[in-house]
Amino acid sequence: MESNDAPKLIDILDARADQARHRPKRQRTRLNLLAATAHELEENGYEALTIDGIVRRAGLARGTFYLYFANRAEAAIAVRRSFTATLRKFRPRGGGRYSPRVAIHRMNRFYVAFYARNARLLAGKESLFHDRPDLARSRDAINHRWALILLRDIRRRDHESWLLEVDEAKATLALRFIILMADEALRMVYIDPPPGIAGLAQTEEDVTDVLTTLWYQCLYVKEGHNKDK
Repeated sequence: MESNDAPKLIDILDARADQARHRPKRQRTRLNLLAATAHELEENGYEALTIDGIVRRAGLARGTFYLYFANRAEAAIAVRRSFTATLRKFRPRGGGRYSPRVAIHRMNRFYVAFYARNARLLAGKESLFHDRPDLARSRDAINHRWALILLRDIRRRDHESWLLEVDEAKATLALRFIILMADEALRMVYIDPPPGIAGLAQTEEDVTDVLTTLWYQCLYVKEGHNKDK
C-alpha cells in the first residue's frame, strides 16, 4: 500500500461495525462502541470525551458501556490500539528493494498521510497518559522494540550507516532519539500545531521531504562529512 492509500481509521471501524450485524451480540456491541468512541475523539478530542457522548452516538444505554470498558480512558486506549494495529497492517513492505533514501521516503510518505488522516484521534495524549500512566510505559516499550527492529534491518542490509561503527547501546539510543523526533514532528504538524509550524507545513509532501532528509542525515551522514574545506 502506498501513501495515497493510507486508510482513515474511522472508516475501517465503521465498516467493521456494519459488517458485524450477523455476529454474536457482544461482538457487535463492542465494535459499535469502538466506532462511536473514534467518532467522538475525532470531533471533540480526548479532553472532551464523555461516556454519555459515546453511548448516545452508539445508540446504547450507559450501563452497557461498562460491560466493555471501565471508563473513557479504556475506550480511548482501544481506539489507539486499533490505530497502531492498522498502521502496522498497511505500512509499506519490501523496502529492501530500494536504496536507503528511497526506502525512507516511501515509508515517510505513508506515515505522514496516515497521521494526517487520523490526527484528531490522537489529540489529548497528555491527558490520556495522565489518566493512564501505564500507557506511557507501553508506548516507550513499543518505540524501543521499533528501534531494535530498525537497527537489525540496518545491520542486515546497509553498510554505510554510522550506526554500524558504534556499540549497540549508542546505536539504539540514536534510533530512539530519531523516532522521538519524528513522533514529535508529526504531532506538531497534525495534532497540536503551533502557529509557526502550521504556516510552514504546507503539504504532506513538504513534511515527507523534510522528515526524509532528517532521517537520512541522522542515519547515514557521518560526523565531519561535507565539512567546509
